[in-house]
Amino acid sequence: MYTPEQIVENYTKFLALIDEHISEPRKQQLLDFYNTYADRISTMPASSKEHHHNAFVGGYVDHVMRVVNVALNLKEVWNAFGGTDNYTTEELVFSAINHDLGKMGTAEHEMYLPNDSEWHRKNQGAMFKMN
Repeated sequence: MYTPEQIVENYTKFLALIDEHISEPRKQQLLDFYNTYADRISTMPASSKEHHHNAFVGGYVDHVMRVVNVALNLKEVWNAFGGTDNYTTEELVFSAINHDLGKMGTAEHEMYLPNDSEWHRKNQGAMFKMN
């Protein structure tokens, strides 16, 4: 879905969210982490199931950026209607940025491994629903 240039552009925007909303020393720790795994994180999908959200190359970063934007917008609406916060904007953005981080796998092994079987990609979840 994305060209290599768009993937780089999205990842740059993703890192800018950290730069804008996260303070030191957490900011540098996050930037160091995300720069270490930039190739993997910038290209991984948000889901391994073809019929789920953002199941395409670069989908993870796209999904996370939308979650951050939705969270910030909901915070504004919440406050506009008199809601009170028991968290900081930094905590909100930090949580949104990292909410799906486990999808990357471990330092040694990617969670999403390419599957050449079209049938398995399309029917992963269906096998378990039949039982």
